[in-house]
Amino acid sequence: MDSSALNKLSRLFWLGRYVERTLIEIDIMQQAYDQSIDGPAFDYVRFCEELEIPNVYESADDFLEKFLFSRKDPFSVISNLNYAYDNAIVLRESISSAALSYIQIAVNIMEAAAKNVAPMLSLQSITDMLYAFRSCSDDSIPEMGNRYTLKCGYSIERIDMYIRLNYHLEHLGQEFSRLNYRMQCTPLRRDGEKLMLLLGLAPNPDPTNNRMILLDCVEGLFVDV
Repeated sequence: MDSSALNKLSRLFWLGRYVERTLIEIDIMQQAYDQSIDGPAFDYVRFCEELEIPNVYESADDFLEKFLFSRKDPFSVISNLNYAYDNAIVLRESISSAALSYIQIAVNIMEAAAKNVAPMLSLQSITDMLYAFRSCSDDSIPEMGNRYTLKCGYSIERIDMYIRLNYHLEHLGQEFSRLNYRMQCTPLRRDGEKLMLLLGLAPNPDPTNNRMILLDCVEGLFVDV
């Protein structure tokens, strides 16, 4: 496979990961905001530790603002959304202009929300645009290998975030099944050793006891990205 084809596959994979990461983080930030109103402050220190990102925040309120909207924070939600857009705009011909437009709208809403006195109200609209992108791209990408490479990105990110954050673990087994199917349809090469280990753990994933093994397998599974 030539370098341009590998670059396209890598961008599709990371587009999927960044879209899914943005969706999951928005959901968690909405929960954190609700918690900050009605209960104890969100444990942002633990959240940073679980995601293995630097804790550069002064308080829970500072975290909610910067983690959502700071362009200077490379791990923020707005940064992840922009990483998705950067990949999508290069892939315009592969994913279609219509699919790209949904991510562009999501970026515009996010930028406007950063200046809004009630920004949390806009987050649902961003989520809606990203789900619309997923639906449109699934319809617009004719090549099965490209389509499933994007979907592998969704699955890898979900599994990674579920394990790290102890989030929606009831869906973990189902997501492993999805990934197993999607892997058969992508040209991305897999690390055979990690694949065999992951397939052995997938029927009964146990993040409590196998967290580091699972994360290592998931993060190193595809060798082209």
